Amino acid sequence: MDIFQKNIKALKQTNSPIVEKLLEIQTNKIFEVFVEDSLENANILDARDASPIYHDKPIVEMEKKLKSYEKKKYYTALYNYGIGNGHLAKRLLLNHHLRTLYIFEPEIELIYVALNLVDFSQDISNDRLKILTSELAISAFLASWIKGIDQVYFKTYDLDVHSNFYEKYHEDIITLNKEIMKTFSYYVTSTGNDVTDELLGLEHLVQNLPLMLKNPTFENLKQKAKTTNTAIIVATGPSLAKQLPLLKKIKEHVTIISVDASLPILEKEGIKPDIVTSIERIALTGKFYEQTSKEFHKDIVFALTAIVDKELLKNIKDGQLQLNMRPVGTHYYYLDIDEYGYAGIGMSAANLAYEIASHIGFDNIVLIGQDLAYGKDGSSHSKNHIFGEDEVKQNDKKDDYIEAYGGDGKVKTTWVWKLFLSGYEKVIAYNNKESSIKTINATQGGARIQGTIEMEFSKVAQELVNMKQKKQKIILDKPSNEEIAHNLKKISQKLQRAEEMGYEMHKQTKKLLKEITQIIRKYQKYDKNKIEKYAKEKELKKLVDKIVKVRNSYYGGEFESFYGLLISPLLSHLEYEIAYWTVQPETSARARVHKNWNMILFHHEWCMRVMLNLEAILKILQENTIKETVS
Repeated sequence: MDIFQKNIKALKQTNSPIVEKLLEIQTNKIFEVFVEDSLENANILDARDASPIYHDKPIVEMEKKLKSYEKKKYYTALYNYGIGNGHLAKRLLLNHHLRTLYIFEPEIELIYVALNLVDFSQDISNDRLKILTSELAISAFLASWIKGIDQVYFKTYDLDVHSNFYEKYHEDIITLNKEIMKTFSYYVTSTGNDVTDELLGLEHLVQNLPLMLKNPTFENLKQKAKTTNTAIIVATGPSLAKQLPLLKKIKEHVTIISVDASLPILEKEGIKPDIVTSIERIALTGKFYEQTSKEFHKDIVFALTAIVDKELLKNIKDGQLQLNMRPVGTHYYYLDIDEYGYAGIGMSAANLAYEIASHIGFDNIVLIGQDLAYGKDGSSHSKNHIFGEDEVKQNDKKDDYIEAYGGDGKVKTTWVWKLFLSGYEKVIAYNNKESSIKTINATQGGARIQGTIEMEFSKVAQELVNMKQKKQKIILDKPSNEEIAHNLKKISQKLQRAEEMGYEMHKQTKKLLKEITQIIRKYQKYDKNKIEKYAKEKELKKLVDKIVKVRNSYYGGEFESFYGLLISPLLSHLEYEIAYWTVQPETSARARVHKNWNMILFHHEWCMRVMLNLEAILKILQENTIKETVS
């Protein structure tokens, strides 16, 4: 097996989207390769304008470039624009501190050349080297492509250009840089720093687990819900009203998935949805169910996240209940009840509806009322919305403008709607790459959703709806008493183990905090900018080693598998600072003392936050124990 074949085999294992394009290339046509004395000295000429990638000897340019990376010795992630002959990347990957090297290359043929010159198979298989054509690097895709832990180190991000040759791609570099920054911005915004939502979600989850286990699984919903080829997702944007007359005509021939807020609107129009979704933790969402009738609820599948408020559940008067878990928290996976499913990467009920439709596997998923922007009259929601058409007030200081539906100028939106939009685009990008699902945006207004096919709703009805075929009712199967009892026992034991781990971590953190406090008090009277004059390097290093030991217990093991996301919102912004300091160079005794001192200072707060959150989580687990018997 030659070098190229080894690299391709590794890329296939990591599901790289560029494999297909690489296999289409039989030989390089645009770029000519000149090898002087070794492959490291291979220069490459762009035949279109006779420009070489390296103006000096490639190996000489590489050594100069490597010197510029000395200050990044401890960086865990590097981002390069351009692959060149591939040997710079290979040398960078020799640094064991480097976790991931991201390479964005504008020319697919140059990737082909580099993969013929250098054996990257081991680095690709270990997920240390990630190569992407810059045209594929849209933020929706980057959100899942850039590793979560690398996003924590966003403060060290710098897009380094391989050589002067790539300066002619100046506009592409600017565009790519913006997309990467959007990805980091989305990550920071979505992780936030308010842990209240996560704790409320945990409390609701533990309270709702027995009910979830007594009702149909998500797997059952996926198997039973596809009774038509086309699903129509009904959101509550200002444009919804104009689409309802046609929806009423085709309602018996399509699967209607409604967000909770659309439910009262649909009842007034005589349109019963097949599936309804809710994702919010707050009790106020229950108003949408309270203001609709028992007769209307009959036969509807209420596919809700398991973190909804119990008051909402009380307002569901009939129909079938299916509670599922969100794929954004390690504690859901820790419970080991995968059959109840994971949906809700996005942050809205409409995002959840789209994800559920994707899991079910409809051929066509059509969006209506999904404006994600204010209407032309300034309204935020559809006519007959129970909280009013102007529930969201315009704010000139915080609102933003984004591309309009159909590319027709710009529309005004909020930062929350932009998060919903990102949630859509992330899943749509995946569907477009990995499945045959067609996503059609028939909203005919509001914001443009990248990756969708924009089509008039009337055209959707003509081309995608089979009026001769009536849909069947969705009828789900409940689990047996034996299955319920088995799962109740399992999650009861899991949560007991989680409590034990929580108490142990609290004990470790409390002990560490005491030692950190003592050393800070010892040196607090001195100027922190001159700390190296007073503090002993070995003394600080010894304490930092203890910090690392506790952090290793916290991250990457059984403890994190339950507590990870529950605590991270309280730590996230602090972790960005810690991440920045961990990669700073240690070029002198002074630098080492300053680095360790800052690590100690940051972990004083880190310990207090971990302890505070653990106490709140343990209180929830103690007050909501799971009975192991079926009642």
